[in-house]
Amino acid sequence: MIPETTIPETTRIRATRPRVARLGEYAIDAERGFVPGEDPVDALPVYYEPWERLGRNIAALIMTGRLRPAVESLPVLTPDRLRSAGEQERAMLLLCCLANAYVWGAETPVDTLPAPVARPLYALARELDRAPIAAHASIVLNNWRRIDAGEPLSKSNIDTQVTFLGGVDEKWFYLATVGVELAGAPGLPLLVQAQHAVAAEDHARLTEALFGIRSVVDQVTDAFLDVESWCDHYVFYHRIRPFLTGWSAPGLRFEGVDREPLVLAGGSAAQSSLIQAFDAGLDIPHEHETTAGFLTGMRAYMPAPHRRFLEDLEAGPSVRGYVERHRSISPRLCVAYNEAVESLVRLRAQHIGITGRYIKRFQRDEETAKGTGGSDFVSFLRKSREETTERLLP
Repeated sequence: MIPETTIPETTRIRATRPRVARLGEYAIDAERGFVPGEDPVDALPVYYEPWERLGRNIAALIMTGRLRPAVESLPVLTPDRLRSAGEQERAMLLLCCLANAYVWGAETPVDTLPAPVARPLYALARELDRAPIAAHASIVLNNWRRIDAGEPLSKSNIDTQVTFLGGVDEKWFYLATVGVELAGAPGLPLLVQAQHAVAAEDHARLTEALFGIRSVVDQVTDAFLDVESWCDHYVFYHRIRPFLTGWSAPGLRFEGVDREPLVLAGGSAAQSSLIQAFDAGLDIPHEHETTAGFLTGMRAYMPAPHRRFLEDLEAGPSVRGYVERHRSISPRLCVAYNEAVESLVRLRAQHIGITGRYIKRFQRDEETAKGTGGSDFVSFLRKSREETTERLLP
């Protein structure tokens, strides 16, 4: 899936009525948000046991230098025996992790992915309308299990299903990101409420939604910073981050797949639909050359229903435009909007700080100062924060 170019603000067409009615139409859970409403499948049917066996032993196979021969000796299985969306996601998680481990799991990376992983991964990614690489949708949203099935889902009641090298730092990096998604989940119905309040010209309901959004984004920021509790900066940069790297030019060839080598971005926070949803709902466009193409491109790595949610939010009534037109008669409405936007500014400021601690401090060469998603992350994050600040109303 190749997303369309971002439409400039001057030509963006906004509907007068909301397009979003029910979150369930976009595979969004009322309580978990973008995290699946049903716990991820933790084992595939017996036909796929070869994938499961390697998935359970990725760290040991990397450590002993056996991973590449093990992948090459796999049978070429087809994904058409997967019986549910949950099984498809489990297979996607296993295959994309095996692919990333195969490419980056030795001193010298390779430029060709063997057919036993390449063919089913490419076919399954096409079925799911996603990029065939380890991305946020797999490594975070569908890479957990509840420790105690009788207790509610929370950051303190989950463990990972698949890791590359294992250990508390890698596990926590993924699990803390699940916590970020859960912290932001209550904000999604508020974004929808805001647009419906605009359509109904209901100042009180809109004000309530905007103050609620501010509170949720502040909780997202706290959850985001919690990644540092158990994920060491050095360990992340040297032992976790390499396995989340993408395929840069000239790309990775998928053996047995009739197409040119693929150039794909690695895992990135921008592949989460959460922050882009707050941008879309609060009418914060990113149109600078530093941000527009990258953010739009990252949508190809999101689940298709989540992409539609962002598109429909962006096409719905402009919350900012409504507040701007009515701020003289409802100053509190303007305060509520600005506080919601300011919470996003704070989140982006913290993102700049945390990437400095996890990445920038270890990079001496400016040419290597790229995020796992392939962006010049410092310029990207700073410009994103500037564009958010510019949407504050006087």
